[in-house]
Amino acid sequence: MAPMSFEPDILVTTPDGVSVVIEVKATLANLDRTEEQLKRYMVGMQCPVGLLLTPDRMLLYKDSYSDRSPSSIQRVGEFDAKGLWKQPPPTDPLLFERFVQHWLEESGRRPHSELPEDLRRAFEEHIDPALAAGEVRAAHPRNP
Repeated sequence: MAPMSFEPDILVTTPDGVSVVIEVKATLANLDRTEEQLKRYMVGMQCPVGLLLTPDRMLLYKDSYSDRSPSSIQRVGEFDAKGLWKQPPPTDPLLFERFVQHWLEESGRRPHSELPEDLRRAFEEHIDPALAAGEVRAAHPRNP
């Protein structure tokens, strides 16, 4: 049986391509495997920024473009995500994906002054420019 191909949950796209790929996990069973899949997708799509979001953590990835392999992508930050949410996130995986997509869509429209300094800087440097220039969209159909 062939391994299932990786499909991220949310993309930020611009006319030039994918600027941020977001993987959303209501629960994270295998961080190493999920990270490797995210990195491979980023390399394949030539995407500079990746996010892995759970209800509790946000991991930020950046491609250094030192070569065309997943080893050129480094985790540049790990943050407590609990401060991101104005309300408790849903535990259902599909509802959590929708919740995160809505949160990202709204994120570009509000200041991040209430966030801890390290998280605010990460948004200002890596996420906000992509949100300002791009469109947040689901990366695959979501069944109800």
